[in-house]
Parts: sequence; structure tokens; C-alpha cells
Amino acid sequence: MPKRDSIIFDLNNLPDRQEIEFENGVFDLTLQYNDTSHIFTIDMVSIDDETHQILGEPLTYGVPLWYWASYDWLPPERLVPMDEAGLQSSITLGNFQDSTFILDDSLDEEGDDDGS
Repeated sequence: MPKRDSIIFDLNNLPDRQEIEFENGVFDLTLQYNDTSHIFTIDMVSIDDETHQILGEPLTYGVPLWYWASYDWLPPERLVPMDEAGLQSSITLGNFQDSTFILDDSLDEEGDDDGS
């Protein structure tokens, strides 16, 4: 299991939706898999305001989710599909949630985890 916080989905029941509490609100995250192109995508919809949504974001190894968007409602957490051991270079059905996870890669940005 990863050392960083991760988001776990049920790969046997795709699309799978998880309600996740972030620093600035609660969001539904829905993971899909496209059998034709062999890629995972994720939808994010705010529980408080359904107009705050990004649909079909592809999971790309090592690339933060929603890195290209500058909406003030986006969670401040830096979510990155990656392998903490650095052994993988892509996301596949075989390695996702085995060695590769969606991880919160914003560990050291604030210093303390206790908010002081």
C-alpha cells in the first residue's frame, strides 16, 4: 500500500464512483475505463455545486489531475497517478491499484500535517 493518501476504486465494478472530502469541499469522483483505447478517465463533480465539474480527465502516469485548469473551486490537493517506488511508467489494468495509485502528492507543501 502507498505511504501517501490514495483514492481507491473498485476496478471490478467500473464505472465506480467515490465521494471524497477534500480541503475545500466534497466531490464525486467517477473512474471509467475505455476498453478500446485502454485508458482510464475520471470525472469530478462538486457535491455542493454541480456546475463545478470536469469530465473525462485522462489518467496519465506522473501528470497531476486537472493541472491545466485554474478554477478556484478545484481541490488544492495535488492528485497524481503514480507508483511511489518508481518502477512503473504507465497506468494499465494490470498495475493500477496494485503498484500505481492516484496519490496526494502535496505532502511537503505545508510542512505540518496537524495544521499548526
